Amino acid sequence: MSKSYLIKILSLLAGIVFLLSGIGKSIEAYEFSQILAQYGFEAFRVLAPFIIVFEIIVGLLLFFHIQLKQVSLVALCFVVVLSLTYLFGYFFANVTDCGCFGYLSFLNMSPFFTLIRNLFLGGILLYIFLKSENFQKLPDKSETMIVICILCSTCFVTGYTYEENKADVTHYVVKGKNIGVNVENSALSEFINFSEDSTYFVFVFSYSCPHCYNSIENLKQYERLGVADHVIALSLIPDSTKSKKFIEVFSPNFLIKHYPSEQIIRLTNRFPVSYLIKNNEIRMEIHGTLPCGYLLSDKLD
Repeated sequence: MSKSYLIKILSLLAGIVFLLSGIGKSIEAYEFSQILAQYGFEAFRVLAPFIIVFEIIVGLLLFFHIQLKQVSLVALCFVVVLSLTYLFGYFFANVTDCGCFGYLSFLNMSPFFTLIRNLFLGGILLYIFLKSENFQKLPDKSETMIVICILCSTCFVTGYTYEENKADVTHYVVKGKNIGVNVENSALSEFINFSEDSTYFVFVFSYSCPHCYNSIENLKQYERLGVADHVIALSLIPDSTKSKKFIEVFSPNFLIKHYPSEQIIRLTNRFPVSYLIKNNEIRMEIHGTLPCGYLLSDKLD
């Protein structure tokens, strides 16, 4: 295989990865912004639309082999920065979900394999940068039209999913692959012994997630307003300082159970996520900040 042909294949593969990542995030732009906020800085949320559009542009340029030397260098720096940021979040903020592919969550991996994938992608981009002296072409008219159409479509979807979901948190209460599943056939069975004659609301959170904190006061209303008979929170094992501060600030009136990250990640790698269980069946799956008890009980009615 010639060097030129290999670079084309590698560039095509790298472009597809960036496109899948950008498109997946654009479909759930608000959820991606919540993941960014878990790193401890709420202001990071505003970066979500820019990251999505950037990935789409880089993906299209790689896919069409346009200015490969410059584009591959920019893409390589982007992957390095994201990988270092993810390492910081994993070790210091309990962030387990990189949000790499957004709606295409089946492509997401465990933290270890996420870093291996990024290392492999970075190696491809480095090879393209070092060997692509002869790939300095500009897009032709047909490629330009395709780029513009895909970019405009992505911008529209990103803006729509970001603003719609930000304005209406109850949008999430009917979503989720687990809806209708018997709880015994789900990962939830590892954490709680459910009784068929009771209704449960299970809240999975992280002590480093600002959207989890914004949900706590609403969560405290759920038993009183009849959303569920029992409210139970599941969380990663925190350090003693964080858990003590949490108790002091919120005075939770619900049970909190702590588990290692390896076990929690079998249930979810996003925070917060919540489940309503009735008659041992998962009836609702809520991603993101919880609505107040009145709104949720009204929706249930």
